[in-house]
Amino acid sequence: MKNNNVIAGGFNLPPYWLNGKVVILNSSNNTVSFDDTTLKVVNQFPLTFKTPDLGSFTFPIDPYISISFKNIIARRMVAKGKTRGTVKEHWTEDDAEISIFGVLINPDGELPTEAMNKLQEFFRARTSIAVTCELLHDRGITNIVMESLDFPHTKGVENQAYEIKAYSDDVFDFLIPIDPQKKILQYYVDHA
Repeated sequence: MKNNNVIAGGFNLPPYWLNGKVVILNSSNNTVSFDDTTLKVVNQFPLTFKTPDLGSFTFPIDPYISISFKNIIARRMVAKGKTRGTVKEHWTEDDAEISIFGVLINPDGELPTEAMNKLQEFFRARTSIAVTCELLHDRGITNIVMESLDFPHTKGVENQAYEIKAYSDDVFDFLIPIDPQKKILQYYVDHA
C-alpha cells in the first residue's frame, strides 16, 4: 500500500474506489480536493457550543451526533398477583443522552491543540452549554451538560479524534410567583 487515502471525516482508510487518489481536506476554507478537482464542503449540521464566559466554538467539521431517549418508570409488583407484570404508577421522560464524536484536523500538519484546549475549557466550565445545531433543536434540545470528553489515540500528527458524552439540560422554573390573595404562601416564604 503506497498511499493512505484520507476521507473527509479524517479517518485513514484504503477504500477500493479511491485507489491511487488522495483526498485533501482544507478546513480553513472548507474545500476538499480530489487530485485535480476541488469541491466546496457544505456543513449539513454545523454544531456550535456557547457559554457567556467562554464565547462560542463551532466545530470545523460536522461531528457525528447520536441521541438516545428513554423514560423513567416507577413500577410496583402486585402482591400474590395471578397475572404477569407490574403496575406502572408514574413515568417521566429522562434526560436525552447525547454522543458527539468526530475528528479535529489541523491543516498546518501539527496537533490541533487550540481546538482541543477550547473543548476542554467547555468541559471544565461546569455549566450548561447552549448548543446551536438543527439536528438537536429539532429534538427540543437547546442546552447540554458534558459528562465526559475523550481524546483517543488517533493516527496522524495533524488529526485528533474526540468523543463527548452529554445530557440534555432543560431549564426548570422553581420560583413560584406570590399571589397577594394567598397569605399562607407568603407566610412560608417569610419564615423559611
